[in-house]
Amino acid sequence: MAGHSIHIKLDGRTYSGTFVVDRKILTVTTTYGRKATEISPKVSHQMLAHQLLEELVREEKARKGSTL
Repeated sequence: MAGHSIHIKLDGRTYSGTFVVDRKILTVTTTYGRKATEISPKVSHQMLAHQLLEELVREEKARKGSTL
């Protein structure tokens, strides 16, 4: 299954990842980890993927010793 590339800008830096949709689950994958959620019909896949990517980056930044 091929993923779709996504990028976000956060605190002046650009972060990237990929997302895939399988059935009703959207999964975002980055070098920091993976996060999945059920798709809502009211939210675009792209918007949801950006939100999950931002969560992954913020979680990684919050880890002790993170160099992000």
